[in-house]
Amino acid sequence: MLDDIDRKILAVLQGDALVSQSYIAKLIGRPTSTVNDRISRMRNNGTIKNLVANIDASKAGLNVLAFISVLIDWNKSNETFSAAVKRMPEVLECHNVTGDWSYLLKVRAINNSALEELISNKIKSFPGVTRSETIFVVQTDKETSALPLSL
Repeated sequence: MLDDIDRKILAVLQGDALVSQSYIAKLIGRPTSTVNDRISRMRNNGTIKNLVANIDASKAGLNVLAFISVLIDWNKSNETFSAAVKRMPEVLECHNVTGDWSYLLKVRAINNSALEELISNKIKSFPGVTRSETIFVVQTDKETSALPLSL
């Protein structure tokens, strides 16, 4: 369970993962050793999964953002589908969902042709996939991986 100090540390790291621990210590009014110990603990217990660069997708040439709903016709295909999707670099997120679909995928591609290749030759060709629906994103008003830690 996270306490207020952990949440403050995580909030700072979500804004800039490269900020120094001494800077975090000054911001939250705690010793640097406390910040170091807490970050180490949160890394070891999996609260902090990794520290990554947040890259502008369009500047990396990934101009197409889409969400793909996928229907799988039998449950035993779910684990193998999930494992296969985890190996597809174009798939940024994969969620097993309720409702009319089995999965919801968030994907990025360089262009529509690359997206069609992903859908037709990887996703739809997977055993058990019976249907898919793709929604293209026209404009993104908000996209973040930061969690609402103050709630």
